[in-house]
Amino acid sequence: MLTIRSIADGRVMTVPPEQLAARLDDPSGVLWVDVVDPGPGVGAVLTTMGVDPWVAEDVAEPATHPKAEAHPDYLFLVVNGLDLDDEGGRFEISTIELDVVLGRRWLVTSAREPLEVSTVAAAALERDPAVAATPADVLHLVLDAMVDEYEPFIDRFIPDRVDAIENALFDGCADEAIRREIHLRRRDVLRLQRVTTPQAAAVQRLAGLAGDVAPGQRHLFEDIAGRLAYVAAQTESLRVQLDTAFDHYQSTVANAQNEVMKVLTMVSAILLPITVVAGVYGMNFRFMPELDEPWGYPVALAVMAAIVVVGLVVFRIKGWIGGHGRTRRVARTLQVGAGKVLRTPALGARIVGRAGMGVASSWRLPRS
Repeated sequence: MLTIRSIADGRVMTVPPEQLAARLDDPSGVLWVDVVDPGPGVGAVLTTMGVDPWVAEDVAEPATHPKAEAHPDYLFLVVNGLDLDDEGGRFEISTIELDVVLGRRWLVTSAREPLEVSTVAAAALERDPAVAATPADVLHLVLDAMVDEYEPFIDRFIPDRVDAIENALFDGCADEAIRREIHLRRRDVLRLQRVTTPQAAAVQRLAGLAGDVAPGQRHLFEDIAGRLAYVAAQTESLRVQLDTAFDHYQSTVANAQNEVMKVLTMVSAILLPITVVAGVYGMNFRFMPELDEPWGYPVALAVMAAIVVVGLVVFRIKGWIGGHGRTRRVARTLQVGAGKVLRTPALGARIVGRAGMGVASSWRLPRS
């Protein structure tokens, strides 16, 4: 789709594509050619405007990294706008390439999808056409709207989610949802970092190349370059923050696994001697005097109970059990953590968890 706007005499008019060549010969006013989903036909339009074939090919087939190039009668710039996908409540950030060709009396912008920045810039022109005395002014409106899209994500959207991740990790929550959120936000930040850092340098280079094409407009591009440099610095800070959060997540998972192993070790240490006693008296040899005595069975049970009590006392003295809330944490670790961290069957983890809750609740644990 091709939209041609003419800004002249304090008005913004839409020009039919067939009148483009005639408008190019008119020295008054500014032409803005906005292309959405460029196809092979856009090359002919650019050639009519005096753009070199290889530049027209880059515009027609967008797949170029951010850059700025100087040509005798125009400047070529590649930057990236933002697109937010919130389908199903899963917010994901993607970038859309925006190709810009800046001439002395005209501007061409091209993107494979409709960009909000073009709509915002066009609305600003409709409100006050006087702000676009030159094509560089129109480009400044477009780039300014593009940076305005970046800053909310850098200052609020992603930091808010990073803070939520860190709060959840500090509360001891390290489930699959947290891992997925860290992965998605880190992917968003890396995607932004791949484009913001080079395009800040590209716009800064554009300011230095303004020369005869956009005389006296260097300060406009330096303003955009400075804001993009801030965005690039913030993305690097967020990347480091997310890397730290991921390390914290892994540490939390490892601690949960250690807690599970500690509990299972204690249970094994208590049950193993009982199993030995039960095994000895289950061998059914003929000459075992205790089997014929009326006190044999109660004594065997008493010995088993004493082993359990002694084991729990020893663990309590060593500090392996005890502390306010430990009962619930032990049971929850057995019920939930065993299933996720150790990958045991979910049903078995629930059974062990319920058994652990019954055993732990019968033992009064002190406050730490």
